[in-house]
Parts: sequence; C-alpha cells; structure tokens
Amino acid sequence: MRGTPASRGQSFIARDHRYVYLGGSVIALVGLSLWYSAPSPYSFLPAGSVPGTALAAVCYFFLVVSTLALLVKWTHWSSYGETILKRPALVRLSRYLSYLDAAAAALLALDRFVLKLAYVVHAAVHAESNPTDTLSSMVYMAYNQRSLFVTGVWTTVQLALAGTAIAFVLALLMVFLRIQEPDKRNNDFVKIIKIVANKFARFYIFVIRGTPMMVQSLIFYYAIFNLFKRTGMSVTEINRVWSLFISGLVTVSLNSTAYLAEVLRGGILAVDAGQMEAARSLGMTHWQAMRRVVFPQAIKNSLPAIGNEFIINIKDSSVMFIIGFTEFFAQHRYIVGVNNMYFPSATIEMIGYLTLTLIASLILRLVEKLMDGSDSYELAQGDQLVMAAGTYSHPDRGTPFDEVNREYTGEEKRNRIRIGLKNRNGSTRGGR
Repeated sequence: MRGTPASRGQSFIARDHRYVYLGGSVIALVGLSLWYSAPSPYSFLPAGSVPGTALAAVCYFFLVVSTLALLVKWTHWSSYGETILKRPALVRLSRYLSYLDAAAAALLALDRFVLKLAYVVHAAVHAESNPTDTLSSMVYMAYNQRSLFVTGVWTTVQLALAGTAIAFVLALLMVFLRIQEPDKRNNDFVKIIKIVANKFARFYIFVIRGTPMMVQSLIFYYAIFNLFKRTGMSVTEINRVWSLFISGLVTVSLNSTAYLAEVLRGGILAVDAGQMEAARSLGMTHWQAMRRVVFPQAIKNSLPAIGNEFIINIKDSSVMFIIGFTEFFAQHRYIVGVNNMYFPSATIEMIGYLTLTLIASLILRLVEKLMDGSDSYELAQGDQLVMAAGTYSHPDRGTPFDEVNREYTGEEKRNRIRIGLKNRNGSTRGGR
C-alpha cells in the first residue's frame, strides 16, 4: 500500500510538506484571492498598483516552487531523500521563501480585509439609517444599540452566576436529604424523618427536571405575585418586593438545584467507599467524614458538571423574557422590533452568547487546574510511618532526603536490590 497514489497523497499531507510547501501554498492562495477582491477607499494597494502586483507575484512564485517540489516528490518517491530538494541549503531557502510568501499574504490581508473592515465600520457608525447589507447592519446595530446589548449581557451574567451559586448551596442540602436512608440503629421518629426527607428530595428532582424552565418561570412569578396581591398590596409595592430579577433568580436557582443535586450525588457515589471507612476508623463521626473527606472529593469530581450547569444557565436565562425580564435575549427582541431586521441582531446575539460561554469555559478550566493541586507526590521510603500512610509530598527539593525518596527502575533498581542482599547475606542470591 505504500506505493499507491492514495498512500502517497496521505503521506504528503500528513508528513512531508505540511509546514513549508503545503502550508505556504494555502497562504499564497489566500493572498491571491484577497488581491483579486475589490479594494476599499482606505486601500494602499489599489488594483494594478506596482507594490500590489509584486506581492501577488511573490505568491505566484511560491505556488510554482511548491508545485515543482511536489512533482519531484511524486516522481522520486523512493529516493526523495537523495534529491536536490533535500539539501540543507535548499531546505533553508524554501523556508525563507515561505516566510516571504507569508509576509506578502499578510500585507494583502491587511489591505483587502482589515482596511476594508475598518471602512465598513466607519461608514456604518456614521450612517444616518440602518444599512441594507448584513455586515454594515450588524455594525450599525452594535454601535447604536450598544447600551442595550451591554445591559442585557450584564443582567444575563448576574442571573446565571447568582442562580448557579444559590443552586449549589441548595443542592448540597438537597443531596443530603436525597442520600438519607433509615438505619437499624435509628428510632421510629428518625426513620420517619429520613424517609420523608428522601421522598421529598426525589419528588422535587422529578418535578423540576420534568417541566420546562419557561413554564416554571410563569408559575413562580404569577403564583407569588397573586399571593402578595391577596394581602392588599398594590402592583407598585409588589414589584418592589417581587421584582422580575428576583423572580428570574428564584426560577433559575430552583431549576438548577434539581440538576446539581443529582450531579453532586453522582460525585459522592464516585468516591471510593474505603474513604468513608478510613475516616470512621480514625474516630470521625459520619457527618465529620462526609464534611471533611467525602464532600470535598465529590465536589472536585463534580466540578466539570457544575461548570456545565453554569454555562447552561447563561443560555437558558433567555427564557426569562416570557415574564418580561430584560436579559440579553429580551434586548435582542426589542432591537429587532425597532429595526425590523432579524438576522444581523441574531448574529450579534449568537456572538455574545459564544463569547460568554467561552470566557466561562476558560475560567472553569483554570479552576479545575488549580484544584488538581501539585503532582509532585513521591513514595517516601525513609520513614516507615509515612510509608504506611502511602505517599508524601515534601516541600524541599535537591536535598539528601530527595535522594532517599527517589524511585528506581530498570537495571539501576535490580543492582540496588543485589547490593542490599549481598550486604545482608554476604552473597547475591540468584546472581550469575
């Protein structure tokens, strides 16, 4: 299969020319496509100009060179390493040509793309009405309605962050109720309490997970609103106490509680049962073992899922528009009503949500990395008590203690074992 055209093409793409010739060819094609596109009023390389033609000629030249290299490779497949193209001087020259090709393409991209984008932005910002083309319309909306978009993003972040934090605390309580099981040592009253707590947690999780958040937001908002109204409070007074933000926060918190409770329960079940047994053997009560040993490990195991719930809340907060809460999506609906153009505003909305989720993902990845801690744990062979405990991470490095604790493998390890046996018995057992 090595000499077939398919295998040759695969080898070419995967190994031989991917960085210099193949990558440079792609860059050259991009540069040429930009050169033949229409220049903007800000362009410093107008069509037919000598500098622009020279840059395009550089791209053409590299395409010719890369094509010749490909033909040499194809015709001298078995002896390509002995061809002139593999000489060190020509290898360096090809790389220098690729740098020149990249520089030419970069200048063409600056002229045809960056400066054209700058012109579009400038024209859209100073336009008296919404332009007809999509890009200009996006810039026009983003600039003229920037205060609305920023307000929507900020309220969305507040709702998602506060809702997830409150839900995490409530989920800890809910999972505590969820894992309650009657014990033979408990009296009848405690058994009843545990059964009721377990059933309540199961029922709550089932109902919340089985209904949409949009429906929950309507029920929570209007149910509590009507309760306040029955007390004789006016609409203005009720809105001060039961605002749209508070209602949305309650909805997001209670909804996320059900999901995070199951996430944390899964994290607890993922902790080895020996952890609890070891903690109890040290004299800890059940609650102390859960709080100091099991829960920290469960939270660490559940951190990716907790972060995922936060990202979901950023997106799902958009359903709060149904009760009139002005988050990011609600602002989009208002802007569409004013400009009567859906696609540009929706594109801005998508970019905004993608940016928020990207930032959240990066932060969560950093938190996970920090929680992993140090990976410098080494077997402590110098202290028998520490050896019985398992591993030990000592703060000092480069000391004699380090040498004692170092693990040896391979021939070095076998030699040390032979020396130890010889010193103990006067001869090496099984030696040759």
